[in-house]
Order: sequence, then structure tokens, then C-alpha cells
Amino acid sequence: MSSPPQVLPSAERQRHMQRVTWTSTLVDLVLSVVKLVIGVWVRSPALIADGIHSLSDLLTDGFVLVINRISHAEPDSNHPYGHARFETVGTVLLGMVLLLVGVGLAWDNISRLLSDEPVAQASIWAIAAAALSLLSKEALYRYGLYWAKRLNSDLLMANAWHSRSDALSSLVVLFGVLATWFGYAWVEAWAALLVAALIGKMGAQLGWDALQQLADRGLDKKQQQAIETCILEVPGVVSVHALRSRHMGNEYFIDVHIQVENYISVSEGHQISDWVMRRLMREFPRLGDITLHIDPEDDETPFSRRLAPLRPDILTALDAYPALADSDRVQIHYHRQQVLLELFFKRLPDDNCQRAAAQAIAELEWLAGIELHQIHSTAR
Repeated sequence: MSSPPQVLPSAERQRHMQRVTWTSTLVDLVLSVVKLVIGVWVRSPALIADGIHSLSDLLTDGFVLVINRISHAEPDSNHPYGHARFETVGTVLLGMVLLLVGVGLAWDNISRLLSDEPVAQASIWAIAAAALSLLSKEALYRYGLYWAKRLNSDLLMANAWHSRSDALSSLVVLFGVLATWFGYAWVEAWAALLVAALIGKMGAQLGWDALQQLADRGLDKKQQQAIETCILEVPGVVSVHALRSRHMGNEYFIDVHIQVENYISVSEGHQISDWVMRRLMREFPRLGDITLHIDPEDDETPFSRRLAPLRPDILTALDAYPALADSDRVQIHYHRQQVLLELFFKRLPDDNCQRAAAQAIAELEWLAGIELHQIHSTAR
């Protein structure tokens, strides 16, 4: 049973990724030396090629170390959202490496089949070296896969599958050496073609998924529904709409609109949004950032009519109605680009105020209604 993904601080996550990559680098260095030395000694072209393949893995491991350091750098003025997408870029490049390895392996073995060139020479030392490479690379794959899942790292996942491709390559070499031992050297070439197809598929899938993240592919419907359900459980939220998401390394960012009651105060609406954000961050640890828009009404359907005026223009319009203009406080509400006014007076609003309000509603097309109130002093 695999361990669940962990959401760790950036520095701790970086340390884990560096340790995994340095382990892979050390193993690749030892394997490349062993396979090249034995391959040259016993004149095994397949083992020499596998040793050169391991040397290329050292370059890949170094690339992962560099990308790991860059992707965990703190946000700066040029990258306000951080550098996590460099990890995705690294995954794309590693996917391309896997694809090219598959194509190269297929081409090499097709050439050998067409030319009847011997794949490898029989040698007990070559068998031992290929077996050591197979076991070591498979162990690296399982080790890397374990930490890739724990850390939610596509970059480590790509490097782990790179190790698996090397293990399959070593398996092909081992079969080839054994087959040559028994006089069936052609077996390796045919097996290698199947392995090449698998490696190419791995690389294409990893690269394509990473490219989709770079193109801001959103979360799947199940994850979006879970986020919407979480938001709707917060008291005061009427509805959720316009939910958008995108990946950023091992995190994802969301933009969402929530509707609250029309006539609540700004501070209450802001407090509801704070509760929504706090709940989302608690329930979805991989959320890196949330952009939350508060709506007093459903704005999914756009309005063709022009925008209702803002406070300065509203107060200017009220100056034409003296009985209303001397109010002590004006509360403005908007609904579907119409204005509802609450006017507060220290005195009791009289009949003049009522007539002026009715006249203003009739004359101002953007004015839906006026409520008149008397301010009552509150004993402390």
C-alpha cells in the first residue's frame, strides 16, 4: 500500500528531492563505470552501449538537480507566483529524453535485425554486469516512484520512469547475452523493439501531461465538484460559479466567484470570503493560491444595459431633490444594474421626503427604489 502524498514546506520538499536525485546519480556513476570497463574487457557491444546509456543518465540526474533548485526558489518581482513551473518544464524535457531513448533503441535494433549483426558476445562477466544493472535500476525506479508519489513530484516521477527504462534496457541486454550464450542472438533485438515502444509511450505520456499543465489545464470535474461543495458548506454562501483552476508544479491555483446575499454589508461579505478561503486551504492542502470574487447577485448572465452610476453621480442626482439631499447618510445597494437607496435622517422623514422619493424613482431610470429611515440614537 503506497503512502499518501505529503504537503511539505518548500525547503523540506527540496531536500527530499535532492537526496533522491543524488542517490540516483551515485548509482548511475558506479553502473556506468562497471558496464563500460567490463564491456570493453569482454568486447560486448551491447554492454558498452548500456554503459554509455548510464552515462547519459548522469546528465539527466544533474539536470534534475538544477531544475529542483530553480523550481523551489522563492517568488520574486519577475515570478510573483514562484518558480514551480520550472519543475513542469523539466518534466517535459525528461519526457522528450525518454521518447528519444525509445526511438534510438528501436532504430538500433531494427538496424541489427536487418544487418544480422550480433547483438552481444557471450560472457559470464557480461551476464553479471547486466544483472547488476537490472537489479540496481529497478531498485532506483521503486525508490524514486515512492518519493515521487509522497512529494507529488512529476519531475521525480519522470526520473523514476527513466530508471525503469534503463532497467528494461538492461533486461534486454541480459536476455541478449543469455540468448547469445545459447546461440539465439536475434532474441534481444525483437525484445528490444517491444521495450522501445514502452519507453517511447512513457516519455510521450509524461511529456504530454506536463505540456497540458503548462497550457493551464484545469482540475478534473470530480476535484472541481469537491471544491464547490466545500465552498457551499460555508454559511452565507448562496451559490458558486466561474470556478477556474490551473496547475503550478505540485500545487494548483483556483479563481472562483461566490454569491452572497444582496444587501449584507461589505465587511460581512469579506468575512464570508475569509471563511471560504480558510476552509479551502484546510481541506485541499495542495492549493497554492486562491483568487476569490464576491458577487451580491448572479453575474453568470451578462447584462446588456449600461452600468448603474457610482456614489458621486448618485449624490449629484439627489441634489435635484432638496428634501432628499439633506439626508445624513446614504446607503447604496445595486441589483442587476439598478440602484436601491437607503436614506437616513436625524429627523422623521416627512411627506415632502416621500413625494421627492416617488418623483426621483419616476425620473431616474437607474433608480429602482428609495427607503427612508430615521436615525435613532442608541444608549450606551
